[in-house]
This record gives sequence, structure tokens and C-alpha cells, in this order.
Amino acid sequence: MQTISLWRHPLIVVALLSVLFLLTSGAQHAGEAGSPDAKHCTTRPLSDFLKAQGTLDNPPQFFPPVKDYVGWADGNFITFALVDYAGLANEYIKARTGHSLGTRVTGVVVECRLADHRAQVTVVLSTTRALGFAESIQDLVNNNFDFLNTPTIFGAKAQEVVNGLEAAVGPATLITTFSIPAPGAALPDFLDVINNTGNYLPVQLDFTSATVGKCSNGMKAVLHVHEVASTDAQGVLVYSKETVEFEGGACGG
Repeated sequence: MQTISLWRHPLIVVALLSVLFLLTSGAQHAGEAGSPDAKHCTTRPLSDFLKAQGTLDNPPQFFPPVKDYVGWADGNFITFALVDYAGLANEYIKARTGHSLGTRVTGVVVECRLADHRAQVTVVLSTTRALGFAESIQDLVNNNFDFLNTPTIFGAKAQEVVNGLEAAVGPATLITTFSIPAPGAALPDFLDVINNTGNYLPVQLDFTSATVGKCSNGMKAVLHVHEVASTDAQGVLVYSKETVEFEGGACGG
């Protein structure tokens, strides 16, 4: 039954096949420190990852009382976007209104033992009807990076949805790889992986989303986000793609 369920999610299957190919290709190097051993890979409950999300900051720092999660910016630092890949905004909305946006998070967690006794973890999330919105980074600068009280240029924040504004939603996918101290160790908040990359080397991420909604001027648009990054030899997270852009509307930013 689990196999049938997975095959209904092409992204998850493709990501898993890629992971297995890399592990198989690198199995001959399993004796090297930091190399995954394909013979010692297992799946872990997705809940092991999801329950850790939103736990880094207490109280939340950015859009309280909604729990903190990773946001994105374009390479030119013009637009900031926040997309509810782990369902935390929907959790808040449901708690306050009794109604869900229909956000659903599915995925897999693969853990492989490393030769240096750590473990490499690959997480693949596929989220439907994820809340998304965008703010102008210049507006944030002018407002001393007060994220909660800076107006959106697209979509509505979770608090605004609770107060009756229309939600902008769409699909989102997150594929990320990082290390943990040992097989079976607690999985981290993804925000901590991004903020403290050196604790989780090597780190890779690929995030995509397409959120359908309206700009603050009322025009319909699609907010596209695509972010790809990996750590370099010095352990610095380097982005090879930083896209946050609008299709179909002039939302500013």
C-alpha cells in the first residue's frame, strides 16, 4: 500500500530514484568518511521531520504567533516570499478558524549511515495548497525588517486570512539533504539547517513553488519561487538559483 501511494507522487519517485542512483554510484567509496553506504539506508517516518519544523525560535521571530519557517529572496534582493511547505501557517489558520486551507504535506525521509558514524538524511516534501505571499524587500528595509507589520505585495499572511482576506495557495516541493550526528538522531528544524549549515554538512536544497493569488493592486498573478543551493568546500551555502518572480501581474517589489 505504501508503494502504491508513493507512485501517485511523481516528484517523490524521481527524487528517490536520484538519491538511490547517487548512493549506488558511491557505494564503492563507502569506507571514506562522509560517504553514504547504500547498504545501510532506511526510511524514517515523515513525522520525524515535520514535528521538528517551527521549533527553532520560541517565541516565533518573524510572523508571530505563526511558527517560523524558511523564506526566500530573489538574487537581486527585491522580493521576499514565504510559502507554507510544512503546513505551519495552515496549522495556525485551522486552530483559529476551525477551517483548513486544504494544505496537505506528503513525502519521504531516507537516512543512510555514513562511514564516519554520522548519517545523511534526504527529505522530499510535496505540499498541496500551501499558503504563499510576498513582500517588497525595500519595504522591509524601510520598516526595519518588521515582517509581520510590513504590507504584502501579493497574497495574504496567515493572520490576514484568519481575518477574512483571500488566501493565495499552490503546490510546493522541497528536496533537501543534510547530515545528523548519528543514525536515528533527532531531525532538525529546516530553518536551523539553513542558519547553521556548518552543523549539518554537506547540505543541499532544491525548493520550488507556484502560488496562485492576487497582487495588492487586485491583479491576478502566480508567484514562482525556485531556489537551489549546496555547500562548498568551505561549508558555505552557495545558491546557484534564486528566483522569486511574478507571472501574469505587476505586483511591484
